[in-house]
Amino acid sequence: MKIKILLLGIPEKCSQIKTQLKDEEITVVGYVVDENQVLNEINRTLPDLILITDTSPMALRSCQQIYLLRPRSVPIVLSDLEDSELMYKILQSGVHYILPENMEPINLIAELKGIYSNESNRILALENTGVKSSKSKVIMIFGPKDGVGKTTLAVNTAIKLAQKNNKVVILDFDLQSGDVGILLGMNPRNTILELIQEQSNPNVDTIRQFLSLHLSGVNFLPNPHSPEYGVSITARQIESIIAALRVYYDYVIVDTVSGFDDTSASCIDCASAILFVTGKDVPALQNAKKSLQVLAELTDKQKIKLIIGKSYGNEITNNDVSRVLGMPVWGAIPCDERSAVTAANQGQPLVLVYPKSKICKEISNIAEQLEGMSAGSRIVKSRKKKRISFLQRGKETG
Repeated sequence: MKIKILLLGIPEKCSQIKTQLKDEEITVVGYVVDENQVLNEINRTLPDLILITDTSPMALRSCQQIYLLRPRSVPIVLSDLEDSELMYKILQSGVHYILPENMEPINLIAELKGIYSNESNRILALENTGVKSSKSKVIMIFGPKDGVGKTTLAVNTAIKLAQKNNKVVILDFDLQSGDVGILLGMNPRNTILELIQEQSNPNVDTIRQFLSLHLSGVNFLPNPHSPEYGVSITARQIESIIAALRVYYDYVIVDTVSGFDDTSASCIDCASAILFVTGKDVPALQNAKKSLQVLAELTDKQKIKLIIGKSYGNEITNNDVSRVLGMPVWGAIPCDERSAVTAANQGQPLVLVYPKSKICKEISNIAEQLEGMSAGSRIVKSRKKKRISFLQRGKETG
């Protein structure tokens, strides 16, 4: 089956590109000059790829429409890669693939075939929403208390995974006090609240209309703007969002509230892996031990990966932590308050501001371990049993 390509842009440029795309595996199904007609033309021709030769504001608005409303057709922009401001605008429109303008025809054809190959499995997954990609993983970032670097780990791990050419979405499910948007330097209008209010049973296509795109390529679903709205979002809605997104994305990174509630219990049930973040002072370890006992009742212990957040000092070693908590230390993030605070104040993630820092090197190691992690079997307990178990444990440890 041939790769169907629709051209969008100036007629002369489109005609030139069409003559260059002479290949037995590619067919040009048409070209669009009027940006207002692009969605209609997509409906008519059903292209696999849309090659865009124009970077005017109108063309970029069309890119955003394609990204939000026609996710099965992949937009690709030909542009000047040296213009960083323009590159940022293109990325903000939802485009993931930008190629240099004036490419040699043989190189352009090779790139288009590569992009089609990368995207075809995801497009197939969208057509069969009951089929989950074998690569897809839900990574929950969880901890028994605030202030240990949980959200810093979530945001920067998401970006490192995106830098490895993965499709990544991060969900801020700390519904009342999440800080993912702050660390990304973003304050989008749409949040999970607007999504739930408008779509009672959303699928991946409708959810993606409410996601924001960070410059790094990570998609982002924010928590509600006001804390009081968090209580209106149910565990069932949380589960349905995760289930829909894991069909399309390689990694769904979930940052949750510290401690246990219905939302975190639902995320635990959905997770492929749980990055359990703790400090290594005595009070933190006492809380961590109690929380791990609860987690052991809710899920398979093999899914839990122990991370020491803001690791410093030598009085309590990583080996001590491993012995006390009864599991190996999977990662230890160095304490570097100065870099973390500076990055947060600038509204930029650490891995983009200080990529060579000790923190970022350890986060890179964690991302690599996640990529190498084989998909383990999930132990799924009934919702009724899980809730009873959680309440009983809460009474015992309260």
